[in-house]
Amino acid sequence: MKVYSREELDLLAIQVGCILRLNRLRLNLSQEDLAQQLGINSTKIGRIERAEHICAWNQLLQLWQKLGIDNSKLFLLKEKSQLLSIISQSYKLEKRLNQDKKDYYSFLTKIVETKYKDL
Repeated sequence: MKVYSREELDLLAIQVGCILRLNRLRLNLSQEDLAQQLGINSTKIGRIERAEHICAWNQLLQLWQKLGIDNSKLFLLKEKSQLLSIISQSYKLEKRLNQDKKDYYSFLTKIVETKYKDL
């Protein structure tokens, strides 16, 4: 079993959130829509997507199932280019792309690049 460093764990949290966001956007669901369907708070979904909140495994499983995500490889850290591609795809699928979201995607890209450099 791989033992992850602190930086790798941070990247995994970002990766999980990005994969959740990408799949939610592909299904044309807002955070509110998804939260309502699952009976959870939409704020929690946003915080998970932004890697600001660690939730219980059963809530993650519920999200994965609803979004059709294969969880068998979710916790295998992807290459930097793969994670940046997920971020780019999500950016392109955003319907309400305001300046705050543009800034967030730019910030997220810089964080990922910095964390991979620190590995």
